[in-house]
Amino acid sequence: MGNGYHHHLPDMEFSAFFEKTTNLRGDIELYLKYFLFIKYKENIYVEVKNVGCVLMPFEELLKNKLLKMYYDLSLMLVKDKNRFVENVSDEGNRIWDAEITDIYKGRRNCFVDTAYILNDEVKTDKQYCYYDINPYELFGMKVDTASQIEFFNYTFKARLGYELSSTYKKRRIHYMDIVVGYVSILMEKELDEISAIEEDKQNLIKLVKFYDSKKYMNCDLFEVIYKNLIRASDAFAPYLANMDLANRDDVDKAIRAVVVSL
Repeated sequence: MGNGYHHHLPDMEFSAFFEKTTNLRGDIELYLKYFLFIKYKENIYVEVKNVGCVLMPFEELLKNKLLKMYYDLSLMLVKDKNRFVENVSDEGNRIWDAEITDIYKGRRNCFVDTAYILNDEVKTDKQYCYYDINPYELFGMKVDTASQIEFFNYTFKARLGYELSSTYKKRRIHYMDIVVGYVSILMEKELDEISAIEEDKQNLIKLVKFYDSKKYMNCDLFEVIYKNLIRASDAFAPYLANMDLANRDDVDKAIRAVVVSL
């Protein structure tokens, strides 16, 4: 069995959120949810368990508070947002995973390399986030009609609307704690390689590195990560304050300008 064929598509961004809960022995599945995303230009392809899939303008996703939360979380778990993997053997034959087929009720072989959550712990031992389409299909795919998008949103609310109840804030904090801990460990490992760099430059590198990969993240979520990972001086606070600017390019330029000046 091969490691799959890796496709790098700079015009697309792949991410996913997958969570599974089992009994203590791990042999009985109690709960499972998944949210799969492919952002392409101004649109985003979304698939949600028990809801369906839709290709909608990205701005439509931003209107959905709960869906946006899972999208933000997915960006922190993905390994390379511009890459997806086609599960094929060394001979080029498609590989069908029995567990994946059971989860999605059909055969799939294109996945995004991302971590997942099992019993409140982030895992990377297996890939679970498989798309029901080959991402190349998006190049010629038309955005769904307003009525189709409306139906998706209606179904989403009917199936997952309960998560917007009084438990939403608690759930959001819970997920953030899990994912922030995971991201913190990854970044600390990466920063071991640049430990010789003076503190201010190291902190700015951390900010730029994180911002580059998570620039579409919810602003207050970005701030939580920042405070957990970057112990910088107050001199960098204005860059967080500007995170709510409509034009993210301005923020990007401002951050990079400081890096160059150091």
